[in-house]
Amino acid sequence: MTEMAQRVGLLVPAGDRVMEPDLWRGLPRRMNLHVTRMYLEAATIDGERKMLDEELEPAARRMAQVDPELVIFGCTSAAALLGLAGEADIVRRVERVTACRCLTVMGAAIQEISQSSPKRLFIATPYVDEINERLAATFRAAGFPVCGIVGMGLASEGAIGAVAPGDIRRFVVDAARRAAIAPDCVFVSCTTFRALEAAQAIEQDLAIPVVTSNQSVLKGIARHFASLKNPLSP
Repeated sequence: MTEMAQRVGLLVPAGDRVMEPDLWRGLPRRMNLHVTRMYLEAATIDGERKMLDEELEPAARRMAQVDPELVIFGCTSAAALLGLAGEADIVRRVERVTACRCLTVMGAAIQEISQSSPKRLFIATPYVDEINERLAATFRAAGFPVCGIVGMGLASEGAIGAVAPGDIRRFVVDAARRAAIAPDCVFVSCTTFRALEAAQAIEQDLAIPVVTSNQSVLKGIARHFASLKNPLSP
């Protein structure tokens, strides 16, 4: 008898055209990805607040119908918008509606970055300044010493997704090298940024660990299902 595929749910902003392909490429064959999209007018504080207020629970309710085994909240900046308490509230709301474990990109990134125990974390994003400020504050609240953050100033999901991996590489490497304090780890944020495709080259250029949003989620999914096989694992 063929083993049933494991079901991973993904709640993602409607304009994100990168995260779904990244996860499909990175997930093992035994996992199926089920996607529900949430309308996001713009990647700004007001736009993301509106998405969380109006779109999150209806999207989670639709996702619940496929009976997922894990649900990913697939927007890094929205999960960081209201700090760690806001991130925890997203998890509670999704889990209440879907009756299964929820993992945010922010939560996955915190776990992945922790593996490197950075003393000087540098963050690169496609975002506008107001989003960067919230993101940096949330990482600091999580205990990371953020030595700098830089963004491309993009508020459109389409514009963010259109940035080529080579351009991301040049942007991140140049920004990290110009940082006032030399970083020992870099986080490249945003699920619709093609950073996963550029991560290995950035890491080679800078010779320090590089973590991306979608890379963190793939690692988080693997950890979740491994823990189900071995309940004693962390």
